[in-house]
Amino acid sequence: MENESADVRHLSERDAGITRREYAALARVHPDTIKRWARVGIGPKPRRVGPRLLRYDREEVLAYLQISGTEVSAS
Repeated sequence: MENESADVRHLSERDAGITRREYAALARVHPDTIKRWARVGIGPKPRRVGPRLLRYDREEVLAYLQISGTEVSAS
């Protein structure tokens, strides 16, 4: 049972969006750059999915990166 709840938690976190680190990898910048962008209002807004967890909507990130001219691979 304990293992099952961990799987459910992991699945819900994955469905909640992408992490700052994943966003940074897509944008080919350092994760601190993404943090700074969020602070000054550049790009998609992160949403809180837990007391300390922020996630970005993957589709919003991909759309933003395409508009801003950053090459993004589909994988």
